[in-house]
Amino acid sequence: MAILLGLSLAAFSTPIMGQAVNATLLGTVTDASEAVVYGAKVTVTEIKTGVSRSTTTNESGNYEFPNLPPGQYEVAVEREGFKRSVRSGIDVLVNSDVRVNMVLQPGTKSEVVEVMAEIPILQTDRADVGAKMEAKQVTDLPLGNNRNFQNLVNLVPGATRAHRVHSEFFNAQDSLSTEVNGQTRLFNNLQIEGVDDNERTGLLQIYIPPAEAIQTVDVSTSNYTAEFGRAGGAVTNVILKSGTNDFHGAAYEFNRISALAAVPFFQDTRITPKAPTTYNYYGGNIGGPILKNKLFFFGDILRIDDSRGKFDKLSVPRDDFRNGDFSAVSQPIYDPYQTDPADPTHGTLVLDASGNPIPVAPGSRTQFPNNMIPVSRFSPLALKILALVPHTNLPSPGLVSNYQQTTRFLKNTTAFDTKFDFNRRDNDRYAFRFSRAVQSLTDQPIFGLAGGPKGGGFQGTGKQHVQSGALNHTHVFSPTLIAETRLGLSHYRNIAHNSDYGSTASDDLGITGVNLDAFTSGLTAIDIQNGFSSPMVGYSASLPWDRGESNINAVTNWTKIQNNHTFKWGVDFRRLRDDLVQAQTFGPRGVFRFGTSTTSTPTSLTSRGNNFAAFLLDAPSEVGRDVSVISGSWRESELFSYGQDKWQPTTKLTLDIGLRWELYFPPTPAHSGGYSNYDPTNNTLVLAGIGGNPVNLGRNTYYHYFAPRFGLAYRFTDKFVLRGGFGISYEPFPNNAYAWNYPVRQANGTNQLSAGDLPTWPSGQIATMSLGFPTPAPAAVPNNGIVSGVCQVRPVPGVACIGLNSQYNVIDKNFQQPYVESWNVALERSLPKNFVLTVAYVGNHGVDIPMDYDLNAATAPGICQFVAPGTAGCQPTDPPTKLVSSTCSLRPMCALYDRTAATDFLFKPTSSNYHALQTRFNHRTGMGLSLTTSYTFAKALAYRSDVGDGGGNDGGGPSFYLNFQRNYMEMSNSRRHTFVQSVVYELPFGKGKPFLHSGWANWVAGGWQVSTVMTIMSGRPLDFSASGTSLNAPGTRQTPIQIAPFRVLGGIGTTALWFDTTAFCPVSSTPPAGCPASPNGTLGNMSRFKFAGPRYFNLDTAMFKRFPVTERVGLEFRAEAFSVTNSPIFDQPSGNAGDPVNFGHITGTIGGNRSVELGAKLTF
Repeated sequence: MAILLGLSLAAFSTPIMGQAVNATLLGTVTDASEAVVYGAKVTVTEIKTGVSRSTTTNESGNYEFPNLPPGQYEVAVEREGFKRSVRSGIDVLVNSDVRVNMVLQPGTKSEVVEVMAEIPILQTDRADVGAKMEAKQVTDLPLGNNRNFQNLVNLVPGATRAHRVHSEFFNAQDSLSTEVNGQTRLFNNLQIEGVDDNERTGLLQIYIPPAEAIQTVDVSTSNYTAEFGRAGGAVTNVILKSGTNDFHGAAYEFNRISALAAVPFFQDTRITPKAPTTYNYYGGNIGGPILKNKLFFFGDILRIDDSRGKFDKLSVPRDDFRNGDFSAVSQPIYDPYQTDPADPTHGTLVLDASGNPIPVAPGSRTQFPNNMIPVSRFSPLALKILALVPHTNLPSPGLVSNYQQTTRFLKNTTAFDTKFDFNRRDNDRYAFRFSRAVQSLTDQPIFGLAGGPKGGGFQGTGKQHVQSGALNHTHVFSPTLIAETRLGLSHYRNIAHNSDYGSTASDDLGITGVNLDAFTSGLTAIDIQNGFSSPMVGYSASLPWDRGESNINAVTNWTKIQNNHTFKWGVDFRRLRDDLVQAQTFGPRGVFRFGTSTTSTPTSLTSRGNNFAAFLLDAPSEVGRDVSVISGSWRESELFSYGQDKWQPTTKLTLDIGLRWELYFPPTPAHSGGYSNYDPTNNTLVLAGIGGNPVNLGRNTYYHYFAPRFGLAYRFTDKFVLRGGFGISYEPFPNNAYAWNYPVRQANGTNQLSAGDLPTWPSGQIATMSLGFPTPAPAAVPNNGIVSGVCQVRPVPGVACIGLNSQYNVIDKNFQQPYVESWNVALERSLPKNFVLTVAYVGNHGVDIPMDYDLNAATAPGICQFVAPGTAGCQPTDPPTKLVSSTCSLRPMCALYDRTAATDFLFKPTSSNYHALQTRFNHRTGMGLSLTTSYTFAKALAYRSDVGDGGGNDGGGPSFYLNFQRNYMEMSNSRRHTFVQSVVYELPFGKGKPFLHSGWANWVAGGWQVSTVMTIMSGRPLDFSASGTSLNAPGTRQTPIQIAPFRVLGGIGTTALWFDTTAFCPVSSTPPAGCPASPNGTLGNMSRFKFAGPRYFNLDTAMFKRFPVTERVGLEFRAEAFSVTNSPIFDQPSGNAGDPVNFGHITGTIGGNRSVELGAKLTF
């Protein structure tokens, strides 16, 4: 290893840009008889900067210029006995091989043959799959989402529609994510000018350059060359504009207001008026020469002022529930506490010697008469909390989606880029870039300072600072030997606070023991589960936080041309640093969760009424709060190297043969004790770097990650190309969960040891809102670095032990990096009028795809058949299908150590498969038309599926532990059909156009342009589930029993079904009429993801009018309409057969209400 690192450092020390930031221009020189011309001098000159390079053709007449900066070039060829041939206007895009074949005519060098280049529309010399979006597409297409270039990934075949993940605070830069070729977004690789721009934890792009500053967006989706790696999905690289010998620039503003926006589909403006919105996106850029032909600059500045109204439709408790009247629900409400037998209404509690209520065993509870809870039994704290929650405000409110409201969201962004290009000599080029962005935001809570369920409780204030910089150097030793170095650094700091940060809201309300310091300030979360929007009051457990991350990247690439071979090799080193102060399990203010079981019996049916009744009675099912002792940190190094050969054995065939080697060092904490790993063999936690424990927790480093790459391109003719390839790509470690084990995250929490029990603290005291939280009891760090045992009582000071109900993660010391085997075959045909058609088969197979696996999930259904007689309430005379009172014996960690919480093994290796027909029908700029059309017909299958993809980088745990093979199914984000078309069209009127090209007609009709992006997709698979009561197998999801074909009805809202729910039955021994009876322990007959949900249609349109002010100055006015047809894009219907109120109903949208943006731009 020392030798390897030494060689890498030696390579970096030599003044030496690769295909990631540059491109290749190549071709063959022949004479009029088509014989190759050897020894011809070929000179390429970048037209806008005047920078040139020269080489000579080899014995095969071939020439090649690797590592050219993107731009517009002129190619000149001269040879004794021939006329000098010049071809200009050649567009060379980043990460492309542009073929320009030249033909020499007999004559003298003083004679010149000049030809304007034809637009190169075929990919003739590469086998990778992807697309490039140029500046005109970036700036002229209606982008939306802060004019984010990431929307352009939608145009690439195989990509799902870009979508936003994470909260407004964590993703303050509004980064978008997409899944490509069936691979999770975790396995994409994001770069700016060839330098790492991945935000490691949230898998976001750290810095989003303004659209007006971008020259090219390059997206490779399959069979990348060996230079690219650390990805199984897409490699996206953004190239910023550069200065040239002429000054150029722009000033612009784009504006949106609520008066030009449509009302969200489900918003009733009679109750909640449309919220005011004002959005301004404005800035400017300028570029030009400092020293002509030598030193150039480009800079831009951007300001975004976003004052936005947000609409939310939520589920709050109805008035009958608030009054204790549950007679409208058929399921019985049972009393969890002892009452005076002389009071048949259950209105009088019996208290113990300490004045606390006395719990009743679940099997001995009695029902409240008529399901009516007397007001005298309401918890005083519940009444105080209900005073913070508004009443339903919709007519004839149902149990769900009965409250709507708008809130304010404010965000300000200031960003700038600076870029300098220095051509010291023709053989020495430097490029320097620095970017910075600052975001400040406030998201108003829906229930005032009480917080509430909007956005899952992510409401408050945030601040983010981003810096990104890079230095590139290219040195041409000779026309056949070129070297490049890139050094990059990106850093961001992200801070978020709940809106009531700094207050003593919990203590003031009467929930004691919460507000100990600033980190624990604010209101405890009250979570009424399954049926009500959550949290009812309070904030997300993730708030507050303070995160800082830095990425250091150093790359060197060398290119050597030898005859018809172009050899390339290089090294890529990355250092990742991440620091975080955050608690996520229960939150620093704690949470009280109210489920159905504390107001039911082991055999009774339950409803959302049981949840709310438990809240009124102060009978939670789980209580906890996080205790922060040490801050989380992450340090990781990655080292990659590669070698490849681009070989042209004939004038028609190009082969790419390469091998990549990747080395992933196990991550370590910034300080000893910063990590721990749970050992399930002896119920201990091993702390990193303490007591002789290795700082990387003993994870092995493997050196066998070799990734071969092979590609070919065969040119049948200049208009017909065959491409194909195969390659292996390794993917990064996808999870940081074991960085958050004890002692970074310690949870003082408690839940039910048996179904229906009230939770108790280790002291034996029941856990309720009225009794508050005990004094935090963090376990001490032992000197030997081994935490042993299970806490059954309050921890003794100085003696460490493991909390009974704390979730722990188990890292596999022999973890193998996942990888993807990818292949493709494509035919590409040039058609008349600059059209090109590409038809490709693209496939991949994922190997060792990581999946979280709970070692404590039940291994069998919780019925007497699977437990020893005499245990868990099972007697020898009981039927085998009787439900057990406790599943502990069926859960491995519980059976061994009485652990009831999850014990996640990271990771179980699984596989995935993807097959697709991907077609493109494009038109490169010409005749005023630029068009891209992509259609993908695909199927993606995997064991893991990132359900909802809310942003975490988890391993997508199994749905079925009882039958693991059943987890292999269509992925949750899979869409069978995807059609995306973009058009930029200059109308044929005005100067230089066929019609109305003079006088007033030119002034009125000239300069108009229309652009559109249309997306049509089939629906994503529906997510089915059912009540798991009769299965009684913690960890395994129950699904319904399907008894009839799936049938779409198309209804929208709470009063109409989208699909026919009578085709599905609950799994029950006493089912409703028309459904089969199933014994306890039966698993439904469905997959989790099945049948397509609502289809997706969206059309964005823009219209421009350009006015020439002077010869070099132009003024542009534009209007953009996003979702111009105002077609709602409906969310998935509920697939939960255990919730008959919502099952089969669509109650939300994920977009579709039209908004209009007006803009103006001054260019010179």
